[in-house]
Amino acid sequence: MAIPIAQIRPLFPSASPITTAPPKSTTILLKHAPKFPQFASNRRRQFTSVPKASADDENAAAAESAEERKEMTELGKEIQQAMKEREQEKEKEKESGFVSGVIEEIREIEWPAFGKVLGTTGVVLGVIAGSSLVLLTVNAVLAEISDTVFAGKGVQDFFG
Repeated sequence: MAIPIAQIRPLFPSASPITTAPPKSTTILLKHAPKFPQFASNRRRQFTSVPKASADDENAAAAESAEERKEMTELGKEIQQAMKEREQEKEKEKESGFVSGVIEEIREIEWPAFGKVLGTTGVVLGVIAGSSLVLLTVNAVLAEISDTVFAGKGVQDFFG
């Protein structure tokens, strides 16, 4: 979708108007066009040239760019000042010591509710107790089976 330049210009009122000269149409014969269906050999292409900007346009652009550079330098100074302030804050934090940094980090932690901590701890202790009972029971059963199968036999009986 093409938008005519006449419609674009009202969006940028600071831009100088373009002096419209009739565009020169140039026809170029493409002898070595690719052999694709959309490109036919010896197909003619139309190109239009855009008029060159005048000296007034260049002066206005130079003045605008000077203002932009001034704004950019002011912005750069503000950024440098903010960076210096941040570095000073970091130096103060280093001077305050390790322990105060740890205390500050502990304050920033979002601690769970006490009831939730008790519930989670109860679940963990219950799982540990249950698995201990299961493992001790399996161990006792295997020990009884071992004593019954290998009763009175030592290591020497197996290898001697």
